[in-house]
Amino acid sequence: MITQLTEQHGIYIAEFRELKRFTLVSTEDVRNELKPLLTKGNVRLIFDLGNIKFIDSCGIGCIISLIKTAKSNQSEIKLCNISPEVMEIIHLLRLETILNIEKDMESALQSFQNK
Repeated sequence: MITQLTEQHGIYIAEFRELKRFTLVSTEDVRNELKPLLTKGNVRLIFDLGNIKFIDSCGIGCIISLIKTAKSNQSEIKLCNISPEVMEIIHLLRLETILNIEKDMESALQSFQNK
């Protein structure tokens, strides 16, 4: 299992414990682990990317695919704890406009609870 999934106040948190590089090698496993949860509907999920130091186009594609799955099932995904290296890639691709990014776990949880 690539992600460790926990729940806090009805909000799911997916943490990448052992993964430092989110690349093609891991995307299928991540998608298979999280897609069934998101298809349940009305799921609130936080991706804690704190351990990820590198992400390639396949990793970005996996996140976007999961966001599409979430939206089509009235679920929502937020990203948090993004390293400067990964944030640079997100800015280069101008993805900050479509990704729901929070600074840290506390602000991500708070933003869900304020809804």
